[in-house]
Amino acid sequence: MTAVHPFSRANVASKCTRAPMAQTLSRKVSAVSSDVTGDVSDESNKDGDDVGFCGEPFADNGELLSSLSPLLTSMKLFGLYFQRQERHQRPTTDDPEWKPGTVCTWNKLRIYATVVLSLSWLNALRLVFLFTKSDHFGAELLTKISVLSWFGLSAILQTAYYYASHSEKLVKVLQTLRVTPDCVRKARRAAVGLTVFTWSTLIINGTIVVYFYCDTNGIFDYNMAPLFTYVEVPEDKRVMARFIGSVLHLLQTPSTVICPVMTHVIVYVFYRQFRKLKKNFCRALGKDGHLTEDLSVFRRRH
Repeated sequence: MTAVHPFSRANVASKCTRAPMAQTLSRKVSAVSSDVTGDVSDESNKDGDDVGFCGEPFADNGELLSSLSPLLTSMKLFGLYFQRQERHQRPTTDDPEWKPGTVCTWNKLRIYATVVLSLSWLNALRLVFLFTKSDHFGAELLTKISVLSWFGLSAILQTAYYYASHSEKLVKVLQTLRVTPDCVRKARRAAVGLTVFTWSTLIINGTIVVYFYCDTNGIFDYNMAPLFTYVEVPEDKRVMARFIGSVLHLLQTPSTVICPVMTHVIVYVFYRQFRKLKKNFCRALGKDGHLTEDLSVFRRRH
């Protein structure tokens, strides 16, 4: 085999030949990438410029949020919904590189929701003292386990909607989701009906809870743990202790009722829009199976 010197004419010529080819290839790749970027940006601009879908206009921003005001007001009452307030940050120095920003402030609803969340977790953690050494497998032990699980579930739901409000994900979905006007009207009806159902359930459940705590001769006194399980309560103060226990029980009820209701409303909104999308797609497809509309429009809407 013949060795090729690194500075030979053949080696230098091959390098000089490969250099223009590499530059040409890089220019082609950059041109293709710029074309793809342009197509994507054009498509995103089309997506942002769409003011309707299949001839039907979208509702204005905020209409869906305002249509759910009866349900959202009930959620505010129980510390399940709040909106963060942001104020513009002012410069404290004359630094030329300082950039304006925003600072989140604690409003009354946010403080109230934080207090309710803390009480919910404390109320759930106190039920650890439900169990005593005298417990044995039976109906009472299974009831204690179910009560502890239900209180824990209530605290988790309270935390989930507190985080949804704190991160502004819930309000962003309700404000930026583009829906049709008929969906807004039906969402308002659903919100009103479910709000009536929610308050009826809370009132009936509250009446039953107070009755079971105060008028059943202490059968459910263990639910007021650590009272009656580890701390003895005098006879003359048991009625007051049972009433307080019923109030603590009622604190966990709203989250287990309202949170699934709100989730149901959001799912209903998406269901209505996907159903309308399917209907419009079947109409554009026609009986012969040929699509008469642009497929990208349906894809973006989906």
